[in-house]
Amino acid sequence: MDATRTYRSGAAVLAGAVAAALGIAGCTSGGSGGATGSPSSAGPASTSAPAPSATPTVGSTEATATSSPPAAPAPSPSCFDTGMVGDTTVAGYLSRLPGAARIVDPGIFMDLDGLHLDTTTDRRPCGPVTVRITRFTVRLSHTGSGTVTRPSYSYSPLDTTEVTIGPANGVAPGSAPPATSHCSGVLSVVQLGAPVKDSDLPQRLDLVTPSPAPTAPYHQKVKVTGERQVAAGLALPADAATC
Repeated sequence: MDATRTYRSGAAVLAGAVAAALGIAGCTSGGSGGATGSPSSAGPASTSAPAPSATPTVGSTEATATSSPPAAPAPSPSCFDTGMVGDTTVAGYLSRLPGAARIVDPGIFMDLDGLHLDTTTDRRPCGPVTVRITRFTVRLSHTGSGTVTRPSYSYSPLDTTEVTIGPANGVAPGSAPPATSHCSGVLSVVQLGAPVKDSDLPQRLDLVTPSPAPTAPYHQKVKVTGERQVAAGLALPADAATC
């Protein structure tokens, strides 16, 4: 009987020890599971994006630099708008154009190869200008006797043509005078508006003989005074002084 009571008492003590050990293990296991398997009481981790940095990136710096307004363009050279005024005003403008090299030289003039525009950039017409060239044959001779002679001449109509000059400097295509012949020159009158009348022609031609004596046709400028006349030139044969 005593032996049986002693055995049961020992078994009870052993069972209590096992239960205590299991209780301790359960607490430890539960704490670990709460850290790894169960949601944290602090709630889920935040997934919001970080606040943007105040420091600009290289790309934004370049965009700011290129967004500045462009520099103002340089002013274009001035010119004369011949399309806004009448023939009389255009003729006056052309006849007073200064030469590109020297202001005393005309900016528009006739030569053996045609009608030239040669003026400064800021005085050129804004666009092409159409002018009329009226040509006359000039018969040359001398009157008097011995060493006292003077040249004489007579005009006869030859032709009329329209040419375009400008806006750039150069020679108007189709403006060259026809070839001269023995004791016969060509007077070319550049004008706008009404045709040239006989009264518009120079009443006196001051023939200038080059030195040394020319061996080929030559040209000299002629002053014009008729209404809406721009320029005039006289193509002369080499023997003009001896006709």
